[in-house]
Amino acid sequence: MKIMIDAGHGGHDPGAASGGLREKDINLRLALRIGELLAAYSAVDVLYTRTTDVFVELSARARRANEAGVDYFLSVHINAGGGTGFESFTYPGNTDAYGGVIHRHIAAAFAAHRLPDRGRKQANLAVLRETRMPAILLEFGFIDRPADAALLASPDGIEQLARATAAGVAEAFGLTAPTEEEGEDNMPLKLEHDWQWKMLGDALDGLYRKSVSGEISPPVITDYTWAEKAYKRELSAAELAWLCTIILARQNGVTV
Repeated sequence: MKIMIDAGHGGHDPGAASGGLREKDINLRLALRIGELLAAYSAVDVLYTRTTDVFVELSARARRANEAGVDYFLSVHINAGGGTGFESFTYPGNTDAYGGVIHRHIAAAFAAHRLPDRGRKQANLAVLRETRMPAILLEFGFIDRPADAALLASPDGIEQLARATAAGVAEAFGLTAPTEEEGEDNMPLKLEHDWQWKMLGDALDGLYRKSVSGEISPPVITDYTWAEKAYKRELSAAELAWLCTIILARQNGVTV
């Protein structure tokens, strides 16, 4: 399966903004984390319309999806205007059974924070109109509403929303998590001393915090699980090798 994740706005277009938060930044953090989670499933190819703070025309976003022949297009946005809660959009007249499942998962994450489900809606939006595959646009709360903004500004909040979205996509398309093979590479790293594990954990923790805060651009680690596994002495050689590949690729502007 191919899925394209679209982080709305970017570059000179900040999107909605309030209290020091900018939609384009939150969109990108969410999009990258959702993609990172989905990439862990078997036989999934994750593509992005942008992975850095750049401006991409709406038609170009749809064109990239069409040219790549993706199976699903998921656009990430944040609302504004005084409301509260989560809503999703599809193109008028299009029936999207996948979207219903995805919407349900994300709405449940918002409900856990006592934020409402504003429902599934339809709108004549460019990225929905011009894409030739099933497409959904997600509005993850209101940036100008304190309760919504608190969720969006929190790394834990971003993680919860990203995991809910990935879980929805996985259920909608029947994705299966990869089976972990037994072997030396999947055993925890053979580090002899506690201070070695702590040093590794601190390094990954620092990269994560700088990535989600925007201090590192493009972000190189958007999943705190890497640091957590190091602190727990559970990180494997294969995982560390893959993580290094991700970091090096993103530092060189390669989409992973």
